[in-house]
Amino acid sequence: MRRSSAAILTLLVLAACSSDGPTSPTATDTPAPPKKAVASATPIEIVTEPAGDWLESACSMPFEYVERIRRGYVKGRSPEILFVPREPNFFGGFTSTTHSGPWDYVQEVPIAFYGPGFIQSKGEIELDREVTLADIAPTLANLLETDFPKDRPGRAITEALVPKDERPNKPRMILVVVWDGGGWDVLHTWPNAWPFLNGLMQDGTSITNATVGSSPSVTPAVHATIGTGTFPKDHGIVDIPIRMGADIVGAYDGRSGQYMEETTLADIYDQETNNKAKIGMLAYKSWHLGMIGKGAQLPGGDRDIAVIAEKSAGDLVSNETYYELPEYLQHVSGFDDDKRSVDLEDGKLDDKWMGHEVLDDPSELRHTPVWSLYQTRLLTTLFDNERYGQDDVTDLFYTNYKQVDDVGHDWNMLNPEMREILRYSDDQLKKLVVYLDSHVGRHKWVVAFTADHGQSPDPMAAQAWPVRIQLLQDDVSKEFDHTDNGVDLFQDERPVGFWLDADEMAANDVTEEDISNYIVDYRLEQNLRPGEKVPDQYKKRLREPILASAFPSDEMGKIWACAKRRA
Repeated sequence: MRRSSAAILTLLVLAACSSDGPTSPTATDTPAPPKKAVASATPIEIVTEPAGDWLESACSMPFEYVERIRRGYVKGRSPEILFVPREPNFFGGFTSTTHSGPWDYVQEVPIAFYGPGFIQSKGEIELDREVTLADIAPTLANLLETDFPKDRPGRAITEALVPKDERPNKPRMILVVVWDGGGWDVLHTWPNAWPFLNGLMQDGTSITNATVGSSPSVTPAVHATIGTGTFPKDHGIVDIPIRMGADIVGAYDGRSGQYMEETTLADIYDQETNNKAKIGMLAYKSWHLGMIGKGAQLPGGDRDIAVIAEKSAGDLVSNETYYELPEYLQHVSGFDDDKRSVDLEDGKLDDKWMGHEVLDDPSELRHTPVWSLYQTRLLTTLFDNERYGQDDVTDLFYTNYKQVDDVGHDWNMLNPEMREILRYSDDQLKKLVVYLDSHVGRHKWVVAFTADHGQSPDPMAAQAWPVRIQLLQDDVSKEFDHTDNGVDLFQDERPVGFWLDADEMAANDVTEEDISNYIVDYRLEQNLRPGEKVPDQYKKRLREPILASAFPSDEMGKIWACAKRRA
């Protein structure tokens, strides 16, 4: 039985409201039920048998799940075996979660536009068609008056736009802001933590029924969708790693877009202006390069600004063959001030944030509001020095604030750390809008806001079993890998599937169908560590098959045909 995202979120909200934690009696401290919440939590249905073999299990998934998986699949790049946990289960652990899947709660994301004169003031609207993140690029193309390829799945959200003949001119600047991991389940859990964003949504236009549109719902794939207006099956970026021939490589190896199969809106528009438009990106990882594209690697392209802040202040990186990294950004002041202000928020200068000793560790500090504050300093410094929005050629810039996602991975979306990072992120969004008004000019710019995915709940709160992928992988190996040659069946794994070693599969006379059927019948009791004590709420579910489906990915055509017949 399919359980709605509302039911799952109600479970996790009820658990969060009854948990002990460092909260105080203020309006923003208690997670609130999402707008779609039901009156009471739906109990877990105890299932003891799988849906069938690999084909039946895949075909019996909700149609929109199959469609999202199909859009995220590329033969020769995606894992050879794909799988989907049984909802509400997900891959991860009791203290760490993942967010890759076709489920509504990780797929439902905000898309909002604001810019008086260019964006209509409709507030929240629900469209009577599918809206996905692929629709952002053609919507911005409409504002830029740029021809966008008609054969791409993205469609302009014209309902949000002032008609072209009623606009004063083109905006001088378009800024795209992504809160990594800031899907609706996160925002609705802490509804009072983002008042400025809420006001922006009400004064502009916010699409309430938008989704990512494809699975895996992971950063590299989704940001390429935002940039290109296509899904992974077209742009080719299916995950953090991808297969290229016999090898598994990073999707953005060398900090370049070499493996992208489609041009971005930025690529198209920049060349249309003979590279006069200023194009740029500032984000945490090379995973976000899919928003702006290939830069000078594309014939006729130039070195657009691409700032990757995966290290620390003063140690920003890029690929300066294809992109530009302004050297002055390595010397922007204020980082120590930002660290001190965050540290002192609890009244003590002790290198702690929310009780966690993280401010003296550069790698951990990145997951705190310190970097959110400093990122805004970097952005405004960059805009000043490069004179973004200062002429009649519209400039286009993309930025990703990663901390919402980081906090979710570290402490889970239900805990007060998420409330605080949302509050800080909201403040930084306000600073950017105030900056645009004062430096670009009122009614001369547009902000597009979105997120690349939602987040998984605390497993015990949602009654989800966190599927341990390493234990699953070990059990598959014990069952099928009987050669003593030191070669594993697997080349790599992700929370959506396994990349397999074809030679080792042949040596063991095992097929993808064999492994898929084993995974479909894989039980909760098998996914336990030796001597592990099972929490009481799972004891009646030990015989539960914990995955809804597993199948050879090259059978996607057969699965899609079956799903369409059943729809």
